[in-house]
Amino acid sequence: MSVLIIGAGEVGFMIARRLTEENIDVYIVEKDEAKVNKLSQMIDAQVIWGSGSSIKTLKKANVEHAEMLIAVTDSDEVNLVAAFIAGSFTDIPAKIVRIRNKEYESSRKIFEEEYLDIDLIINPEQEAANTIMNIIDIPGSQDAVQVAGGRIRLGGFRIGPNSPLVYKSLQEISTSSTTNGMNFLIAAILRQMNLLIPKGGDKILPGDRVYVVLDQGDNREILTFMGAYRKPMQNIMIYGGSITGEMLASALEHRNVSVKLIEHDEKRCIDLSERLSRTTVLNIPAMNRDLLEAERVSNQDVFIAVSGDEEANILSSLLAKRIGCPHVVSQVMNSDYVPLVSDIGVDVVVNPRMAAVAKILQFIRKGRIFSMTSLSDIEAEVLEVEAMETSDLVERPIKDIKWPKDAIIAGVIRGGEGKVIAPKGDTVIDPGDRVIIFAKRGTMPKVEKVLSVKLNYF
Repeated sequence: MSVLIIGAGEVGFMIARRLTEENIDVYIVEKDEAKVNKLSQMIDAQVIWGSGSSIKTLKKANVEHAEMLIAVTDSDEVNLVAAFIAGSFTDIPAKIVRIRNKEYESSRKIFEEEYLDIDLIINPEQEAANTIMNIIDIPGSQDAVQVAGGRIRLGGFRIGPNSPLVYKSLQEISTSSTTNGMNFLIAAILRQMNLLIPKGGDKILPGDRVYVVLDQGDNREILTFMGAYRKPMQNIMIYGGSITGEMLASALEHRNVSVKLIEHDEKRCIDLSERLSRTTVLNIPAMNRDLLEAERVSNQDVFIAVSGDEEANILSSLLAKRIGCPHVVSQVMNSDYVPLVSDIGVDVVVNPRMAAVAKILQFIRKGRIFSMTSLSDIEAEVLEVEAMETSDLVERPIKDIKWPKDAIIAGVIRGGEGKVIAPKGDTVIDPGDRVIIFAKRGTMPKVEKVLSVKLNYF
């Protein structure tokens, strides 16, 4: 398997690192010579210095034998030209291109099979907006993903010192929840940025982020039992009229939510006022405490900072939190800052580049499973597979399956019924069931052995 990546920025580097870890042949084209030298020492890939729009460079990067092209430079035009040139040399089975310019949205025909034949268009800002919307769907969560068409959701919740789960083992929590007529599963624990796939005797500690499997209902009883329930979000303040800010406001307008959007640039405010129909757009030169208090940020259900200035995003989020807003979200561009910002009090940290990587990985995995989602700031994947008759998953209790220690069956959708089951040790999976697997990164080869199905990556 050979993959050609154009652009070794943060997105390109993250993808290359993940693929090389799984013994896939990776070629990278990068125009920054200093980056080329650095990358050659960091990952096991062929790194070629040159432009992604150069025929000579692409030939040197083995384009004629590439089975996948991933063009993720900062230039839409370079990405498109790279896809065009690559397609003219050979019939590459899959092409992924990062596109930011919204003008291309009105001309999507050029991406279709008879023209550029691009399989996936990736927009980091859109993926960041999607990530934030998933979190808004589960009030109080720090992270959230949806699988199986939204029938199963995985929410990550911070456990405070007063939570009823503190110092209780998973076995105690399971017994107590069952007694109260609830059936849910804690799939993972994030403790000091270390991901744990817990066992029955493991205990929840203050400050842990626990990942809970939820269905598509409001799950009020489960979240109340955990001490994590918050009412649905109806009042939302967005700081930053960026592309992501506009996408969020537009999506929220369709949910009958009251939205305020703060932007410092007057021209951009006028543009946003024309594009958005029900959002209150405020032109305010600088963010400060008096402004947030005047706009009653303490009455907002969530404050979302997605301006182009990550320092302003972090500081405004912390200020909104101190004034009294219960839930704050900050967009941070530097992935190295993500764990640090979480530690200092920001509830949710979203990195557009990491969100884009998750989307690309989901597409790459599509050939072997129904869906794959990477969580935004931890080394984990949520997989959706079908239990085949030949698989070791079926017709035996889950407790009897020789399962990798860094993976867990987080949910089962009974085939033909659509019924969501929170699995326990005595749960038996039937052929045809959809199985949701939560796995630490790098565990997939072991999971595949259990699945016992000959599937290809691409």
